[in-house]
Parts: sequence; C-alpha cells; structure tokens
Amino acid sequence: MRRTLQSFSLNLAGRLGAFACALVMMAALAPAASAAAASQSDASAPTVLITGSNRGIGLGLARQYAKLGWNVIATARHPDAAEDLKNLAAEYPRISLETLDVTDQASIDVVAEKYRDTPIDVVINNAGILGKLEDQVLGSFNHETFEKVLAVNTIGPMRVAEAFLDHVRASDQKKIITVTSGFGSIALAKHVGGFYYYRISKAAVNMAMSIMQSDLRKEGVIVGLVSPGRVQTELMKSSGGSGTITPDESALGMIDIIEGLSLENSSAMINYDGEILPW
Repeated sequence: MRRTLQSFSLNLAGRLGAFACALVMMAALAPAASAAAASQSDASAPTVLITGSNRGIGLGLARQYAKLGWNVIATARHPDAAEDLKNLAAEYPRISLETLDVTDQASIDVVAEKYRDTPIDVVINNAGILGKLEDQVLGSFNHETFEKVLAVNTIGPMRVAEAFLDHVRASDQKKIITVTSGFGSIALAKHVGGFYYYRISKAAVNMAMSIMQSDLRKEGVIVGLVSPGRVQTELMKSSGGSGTITPDESALGMIDIIEGLSLENSSAMINYDGEILPW
C-alpha cells in the first residue's frame, strides 16, 4: 500500500512538474507571439491612425487604407467588442487595434507612447457624436449634453492632434485630418435651424484646425478638414436624415481628397467628392 501511494505521489509530482514547465514555456512564448503579430506592419509602407474605427466611416476608412497596403492603427473605445473591426483586422494583418477614448487624455497618451518610435503619415480624427437632439432644441437646452458633444467633437481632435504631433512630424506625408461636416458651415446656418450642439462643435473644430495649420505651416505639416458627405451611418439615422452613399464610398472619396491635400489647399473645407464647402 505504501509503495502504491509513493508511486502515485511520484506520478502526480511528475505530471504537475510537466504542467508547470508547460506554463513557463507558454509565458515565455507569449511575448514572442505578440512581437510576431506586431511585426505584421511594414516599415516601408505608410501608416494611418484612425479614431472611431469600430463602425461607419471609421471602419470604412480602415478597410480602404488596409486594401491600399497601409499600416492601419485602428482605434476605438472598446475594440474588443467591435466584431466588424476585429474581423477586418483578421483579414488584414497590417491593422493594429488599439483602445483609445478621445475624451480621456490618459487613454490617448498610452497609445501615443506605445507608438513613440513610429512615424504616422496621416492622423484622422473621425470619432464623433451627434448628441441627443431633444437636448439641442431652443427652449430645452441641456448643457451637460453640450459639454459631452464638445468633448468628443472639438476637444477630442485637439487632444489627438497634439499627442501624435511628433509622430506626424517624423513621417513622410505629415498630415492631420479632421472629419468635419457641412453642418459646421456658418454660411449654411442661415438656411437650416436646429442641431445646435453638433453644429457648434463642428464649427469650433474647423476653427481649431485652421489655427493649427497656421502654427504648423512652417514645419510642412498639413492640417486638413474633410467632410464625408451624406453617409449611411447610425449618426445620420439618429439625425432623422438618410444617407446617399455607403461608408466605403465616402472613405474612398475622402482618401483621394487626403492624398491630394497640400499646404496650398489645406485651409479649405472639402467634401468627399471634391466640392469646396463654404465657411
């Protein structure tokens, strides 16, 4: 009986030892696996960072840039829950998924630090919200909603542009792009009322990026404003409108506009189809 117990104990110890060794090996291989995944990016290819990549226009931009062979840093608040984005990343190994909330400076700084030595040719401020429409009606203003819309649509792009400025400076193309809207046009405001917070936030970010272009012009950094058009997105649906183009159609047009931006035409607000929108 004693020999049987000793034999059982030795066998169990051997199995536990083998299991422990396996765990150690897995832990040692984990960094290598991560490095292998990270090495899918191509240092010879241009790099784009996109905020709000989990759906709509951001997802379309990530898809179209990936098809062009770019390294894509696709960010979202909850990329683990973004099934379409995860499927896209599985299809295109040069897509890297990162958690980034444009209203959280610490979240932005973590990603900026991670890519500290990576030149980023194009940063696209795409993340945006409409805000509850019932809170934007004259006579029923909810200023807490106003602050949330400004935090995402105006302050967010400024945070991201500043955090990744050195990455852009180190790149070949040197472009910071913000997705704007015709609703941010002061000239067009006299024709249609409503949507106060969304429209004010877009007009404000237009001004912020115009000032930034003045500050960075001598460094050769291009700061552009591109409108996606009337796109079939959740934001468009929430506004009560209807989109006339798909996110991918908009993305293709926007990429063409971004490609053609220079210091000479970056001060314009340009629609995805090339139309110049009035300020």
